[in-house]
Amino acid sequence: MVFVQHTTAAVTVNENADADVPLDLFTRLAQLVPERDAYRHLEGNSDAHILSVLIGTSLVLPVDQGKLVLGGWQGIFFVELDGPRQRSYVVKLLAG
Repeated sequence: MVFVQHTTAAVTVNENADADVPLDLFTRLAQLVPERDAYRHLEGNSDAHILSVLIGTSLVLPVDQGKLVLGGWQGIFFVELDGPRQRSYVVKLLAG
């Protein structure tokens, strides 16, 4: 289990073989949730809060014999939405 301890950051799994995929994803997300809009939150980072909700702040990932079980094209991405800032995360191995 991976958990990001911030409301303006996220974590996700997606293609890690082609650098254009994350760029395309974040370009489209920026179009869906513009940085500047009629937000009520006064800190100027409402888009980061919304994107964090859409992307998510946690993952549950399979581990087999001490190794992550990901698809051949997959990678884990920490997503900074309002920074750079110093960030924290929690990683726990849960037996099940």
